[in-house]
Amino acid sequence: MWPQAEHTVVPLEMAAVVEPKAFEMVPEAVVHAEYGGSESCKSCHEAEYTKWKTSNHGMAERKPNAEMEDPGFVPERSFKHGTQTTELRKEGDDFEVVSLGFGGEKAPYKVERIIGHNPLRQVLVDGGNGRLQAMEACFDPKLKEWFDVYGDEDRKPGEWGHWTGRGMVWNQMCASCHNTRVRKNYDEATDSYRTSMAEQSVSCESCHGPMKDHSDWQKLYPGKKGQDPHLVKWDRNQHTENCAGCHARRGEITGDFKPGDSFWDHYLLTITDQSDTYFPDGQVRDENFEFASFMSSGMQHSGVRCMDCHDMHSGKTILPGNQLCMRCHTAGGFPNAPPIVAAAHTFHGVESKGSECINCHMPQTPYMQRHWRHDHGWTIPDPKLTKDFGIPNACNRCHQDQTTEWALEATEKWYGERMERSTRHRAQLIAKARLGDVSAMAGLVEVLQTDRIPHWRASAALLLEQWALESSVRAALLEQAAHEHPLVRNAVIRSLEQVLASGDTETKAVMERALLDPVRSVRVAAAWALRETLDVNGVAGKDLLNMLHLNSDQPSGQMQLGQFYFSRGEAMKAVRHMETAVKWDPNSPPFHHDLALIHSSQGDTAKAIQKLEDAIKLAPNEAQYRYELGLAFSETGDLMKTVAALNEAVRLAPTFARAWYNLGLALNGLKRADEALVALGRGEASEPNDPGIPYARATILAQMGRRMEAIMAVDRALEIAPGYGQARQLREILRRGQSF
Repeated sequence: MWPQAEHTVVPLEMAAVVEPKAFEMVPEAVVHAEYGGSESCKSCHEAEYTKWKTSNHGMAERKPNAEMEDPGFVPERSFKHGTQTTELRKEGDDFEVVSLGFGGEKAPYKVERIIGHNPLRQVLVDGGNGRLQAMEACFDPKLKEWFDVYGDEDRKPGEWGHWTGRGMVWNQMCASCHNTRVRKNYDEATDSYRTSMAEQSVSCESCHGPMKDHSDWQKLYPGKKGQDPHLVKWDRNQHTENCAGCHARRGEITGDFKPGDSFWDHYLLTITDQSDTYFPDGQVRDENFEFASFMSSGMQHSGVRCMDCHDMHSGKTILPGNQLCMRCHTAGGFPNAPPIVAAAHTFHGVESKGSECINCHMPQTPYMQRHWRHDHGWTIPDPKLTKDFGIPNACNRCHQDQTTEWALEATEKWYGERMERSTRHRAQLIAKARLGDVSAMAGLVEVLQTDRIPHWRASAALLLEQWALESSVRAALLEQAAHEHPLVRNAVIRSLEQVLASGDTETKAVMERALLDPVRSVRVAAAWALRETLDVNGVAGKDLLNMLHLNSDQPSGQMQLGQFYFSRGEAMKAVRHMETAVKWDPNSPPFHHDLALIHSSQGDTAKAIQKLEDAIKLAPNEAQYRYELGLAFSETGDLMKTVAALNEAVRLAPTFARAWYNLGLALNGLKRADEALVALGRGEASEPNDPGIPYARATILAQMGRRMEAIMAVDRALEIAPGYGQARQLREILRRGQSF
């Protein structure tokens, strides 16, 4: 009998009973002493050990050795990538990579470790201050050739993503998922690491947890296996969440997940949202591994878990091809899984690639140039979504010589009205919402309220952030703040932040309750939203500070610290952290932009302008930066530069209402009233519910002596906002026929 779906989330009503505790890091000497090492498992679990030993988990990270490395380093060789040439050689017992590296100089670097196994292997070299750096040089063991993991990008020293940069620091980017119970141990004061681990590679205890006590007990009491008090039985969700920490794109909250813990207490999961990490239907786009896609699937929601398909110790699927899928999708299989007859379902020959389940429902995408990964969302190919929104479909991924129209015609012929399913409708809503199309709002509210899968409710919540001030959206978000799944509650808290900023008391009360949520990821989201007045000595405050400092070794972490201190009125600290972010990654526009905002708040307009101009050099098509530059020039009184910057903003974003509004004011300041009225008209057309725009238009018309037009404009402002005091005063002046 197949197990039904499990839910181990803690109901919110238990929050008052289960008092949450802030995370505390147990000393690593204590923690690591609880681990016995994989060799201690071998004598009792030889079959499992043998499968694991040569698996990608067992070989996730290791010291270099002649048997494994000689095929790539002997004889000496080189490979070209972009404008560069990298050389590989063996010097004595050491393996070396000669590459463009630190200081922009080409030099030999000794290989300290190998990370990864199949289908590619990267080399780690010493980066100083306790760092290991993952180089761009990758070895393909199947083809026995070297290649650049960045492809044709031709990255250079000084860039965040070059192998010498912080984007390739093993301690932060790789270590925890390639080894066992890693402690990053970053020291902010010295910008250095003292990283340690219980065991190198993804060992037995990476998944089963510390087992030294178990091993010792078995030696003392052989033959009494079932009586061992140290064995803990986990539920199926816990087993899956043990996998999820590494098989997910996520943010770190604690830096110390251990098997059996809740994923949601340690990580912030990246899901389908406003970004392009995922396509609107949930297909993977940017590198994001498997867990979030899995969480978005009907399979996961119906109770399927990782070990239903994968052997825990080899990582391989437990049956080949369609046999794996047909375990469930056959009469008497998994509960609620519809029986499938391949020939009738696929309209392809039974032996063809088009009749293999995974080729349609788990399409592959290559990452790191040669690592093809299956999508775990089990999405449905839909050429109509390709036609309308550029979302790929499995039909054209395979039939690359055919058009989207060809694929659309085929699916409509084969499946007809069945293609008009809820997943299509949801993807259409998400695609529209990403474009700012307000017609998607009501549909997303329905998804938020009714979708059976928490991932999609959370996605809807995040996408509704742009309309959170609308009463219907606000009400739906507040209602879902009590959803049983922490992923939804976290998304709701994030989307309500601007409602909180508007002074809404109900939202503030919800946020304050969330500070005591039983799940840490929700508490941290609430703490961030309330950061301006947060009690940093409370449970949520301590968790937030721990997270901020844990991630302070990356420029994004420094930016977040800057934002935190800026919100709390500590401008000097904010500037220091933002300047560090810029120093560590000078090519990232948001860091320059946020630093500009801090300078502006402190009245240093000159520095604000400088940083905005730096941001614009890096992101010349970002309308928001042009808009803010225009406002900064306005503060200096330079209306010519103000108009120039705002003209660029509206050129880049023709529906940018506030930019049109400020452009109209600036043009009027230059005595170009007719042009000002045109600009305000464009702003009003883009945002017809902003009373400030017709009011501004009314003032200019009044100054020009066009009294009747001014009355019509001010009446429009009062129609939108009947309590608009300035508009009422102007209306009275115009009624009396007085000069303005």
